[in-house]
Amino acid sequence: MDTFWPLLVQWLHILAGVVWVGGYAFVSLALWPALLHRPAPEARALFDALARPIGILMGTSAQAAFWLGLLRGTVFGPVRSFAALFGTPYGRTFAAAIVLTVAAVVYGATSGRRLEARVWDGDAWRPGAARYLRRSSGIMLAPLGAIVACMVLMRFGL
Repeated sequence: MDTFWPLLVQWLHILAGVVWVGGYAFVSLALWPALLHRPAPEARALFDALARPIGILMGTSAQAAFWLGLLRGTVFGPVRSFAALFGTPYGRTFAAAIVLTVAAVVYGATSGRRLEARVWDGDAWRPGAARYLRRSSGIMLAPLGAIVACMVLMRFGL
């Protein structure tokens, strides 16, 4: 029973991270490009239908990945002091993952609130919408990729 909780937290953390990173990659690399090739009213109707459930899924999975990751690294992991956090390779990678995750969550939340105004002009595409979406997606996918790299490094104790 003493390994049940650490394993549960680890697998839920992985599941939440896969949903968050994979979902964001899908939206950025498949959904938005497909919508941009559709007539604006049609794309807007699909966006309106998907925006709320996608927002809930991304927000919930990001928060779950963050909090479960904190538990995984501290309560059920090796980071139990500031010395371990800043004095070990694992701890420094853990700290980097925390900073990257907070930055990604904050950016995702703030850009999500601005998205509609930056992309749509009623039922028409706002000028520069495609450029904004590419830039915003790149800004978000970069830290998500770095977070995944941190997870791999921590798996090997780095």
